[in-house]
Amino acid sequence: MLVMRREGTSTSHATWSTKPGEHEPKQVDFGEPRQKRKQVTIHQSGRVNYHENGNSIFIEPLTRTSRTTCVYAYRVPALEKLDLHPDELGDNDAVFDLSDLGDGPVSFSVFIGPSSLVPPGKAVKLAYDEEGYSLTIAVDAVPVPVPPGYENHFTTLTPERGIFVEQQMAEDQAMISYHQVLTRSDGLVLYHPNGEGAIRMIFSVPKRIAPKFKIEFVDPALHVTEQDVQRDARSEKVMLKFKIRNRQTGQIIRNEVAIKSIELDAEL
Repeated sequence: MLVMRREGTSTSHATWSTKPGEHEPKQVDFGEPRQKRKQVTIHQSGRVNYHENGNSIFIEPLTRTSRTTCVYAYRVPALEKLDLHPDELGDNDAVFDLSDLGDGPVSFSVFIGPSSLVPPGKAVKLAYDEEGYSLTIAVDAVPVPVPPGYENHFTTLTPERGIFVEQQMAEDQAMISYHQVLTRSDGLVLYHPNGEGAIRMIFSVPKRIAPKFKIEFVDPALHVTEQDVQRDARSEKVMLKFKIRNRQTGQIIRNEVAIKSIELDAEL
C-alpha cells in the first residue's frame, strides 16, 4: 500500500479531468470531514485501487512487470507546507534532499517498473529483485500544472486508465505466482515453520473451494487436524496454513519434520 501522509481533515475537494468537457474544476462537499491522508493499493495481480475516489486501473501483474508505468502523482504548493515527520528515521528510511528546489511548487510521480529500472533525476527506488519489479518515487522536472486558483492546493493525480482495460491475472493466481517467483518454483510451495510452528503451503494451482487435506508424516506420532488449520477466506483457495501436533502429548511441533505425503481434495 502506498500512503501519502498528511495531518488533519478536509470538508471538501475539487476535481477535474483531462477529458473533453471536464476541464473545469467541480467543488465536492463531504458529508463529514475526511482524513487528508491518501491511500493507493497496488495488488500483485496488477490492479491499482485509489481509495480517495474508488477508481481502479490495471497494469501488468507485478511479477511479470516488463514496462514502466506511472500510477500516481502528487503536487505540493511548496515544500515548507509539508508536515514535519515527528518520528525518528529507521534504517530502511530514505530521505530526499530537495534543498535546491526553492520555494515554488513541487510534484512527485510514482512509477511501477522492472527491478532493473534506472530512475532519472531525483528519485528513490524500492526494488524487489527476487520478484522482478520496483516502485520509484521521482521528483518531476516540471511541476504538474493545475487550473488557475488552485496553485496553493495539494493535488493528487490518478490515471483514468492503465495499460489494460481489465485485470490480467486473478487474485488467486497472482498470489501463487508471487510465491513461485519468490521461491523459484513452478509447483507447490511449502515454507518452513515460523516461530509459532505455523507452516504455509501454497498450492500449485487455485482450487474451486478450500480443499480437504490429508497430511502424513514419516513419524506416525505426528498429525494435523482441522483445529490446527488457520482459515482465511481471502486465501483459503490457494493456501493452507497449519500446525503439526503430537498425537499423544498435544504439543505443537515448531521445528521442521519429514513429511511422507500431502493430499488435497477440492472436488470438481
